[in-house]
Amino acid sequence: MKVLAMLLFGLSISPTAFGQESQGAQANAPAGEPVLVVDAGQCTADFVVRDASGKGVYDARITLQAQYGFMGLRKLDLSVGTNAEGKARIEGLPEKIRKAADFKIAQGGREKSLPYDPVRQCYAQHEVVLSDPATRTN
Repeated sequence: MKVLAMLLFGLSISPTAFGQESQGAQANAPAGEPVLVVDAGQCTADFVVRDASGKGVYDARITLQAQYGFMGLRKLDLSVGTNAEGKARIEGLPEKIRKAADFKIAQGGREKSLPYDPVRQCYAQHEVVLSDPATRTN
């Protein structure tokens, strides 16, 4: 009887523990903010993408391609979109990368690149202004 009670108690705890673990990955982000969990390290990157008038840009695509790990054999190829406030978060980025890499932020013909340098800025917070393609200066 005790074994059955312990087994049932253990099964009732397991789903809760897993649920708390997956929610914990998003606990740092406000509700409704897109969070991409990579699980390649401890670094994070928070983004706020705005247009020239200061309004949040919806569904700006943030992409990153990077090599990490022993001899750069592991590769990241990730993408996340921003919410209506222009916010997105990436968690679990590697602390060391093999070659230089850039975050590319793009939406509707507007684009910008930001370097990903986890050694200098492991917990990065980026505020990006995407200006209209016609008003960009090269």
